[in-house]
Amino acid sequence: MYMKKDYLNNKKGLPSEVKKTIIIIVVAIVLLVGMYFLTTAILSKDTPEEKITENAIQYDEILAGESFNQGDGEYYVIYYDSSNEYSTISSLISSYQLNNSDTKLYSVDLSNGMNKKYITDGDIVTDDASSLRVKDTTLLKFNDGEVTETITDTNEITSFLNS
Repeated sequence: MYMKKDYLNNKKGLPSEVKKTIIIIVVAIVLLVGMYFLTTAILSKDTPEEKITENAIQYDEILAGESFNQGDGEYYVIYYDSSNEYSTISSLISSYQLNNSDTKLYSVDLSNGMNKKYITDGDIVTDDASSLRVKDTTLLKFNDGEVTETITDTNEITSFLNS
């Protein structure tokens, strides 16, 4: 009779070791699934909506050495220092470039390291690109790649850009 009792106890269900293993596996799966959903929820909150923007190449700011080869016809090139926080030239240039489509205005930022060799404290030289020397806030008028007018007075440049 003793044998029947063991047989009946074993028939009731799975051995306790198997039950424990199954419970551990189920709990681990539930935790992993929970962590997955929690992670995706957190990451989707933090990422801002991606906006598709077209990359446009701007041709209005050039290097000083490129001043003489901006095409045929009439155009202006202004040389200025964008790091000068007291200057309003930067905003005037932007305004002119947005509002005036008749005559093209190119800008040369003299604070750019590539343009440093074109700065002078002496006389302005506008013969060609290799000998070009300008002062801060200089406006040159080009016609067919040759300089036809030079303006260094800040008031004249400001009134030109406001027109």
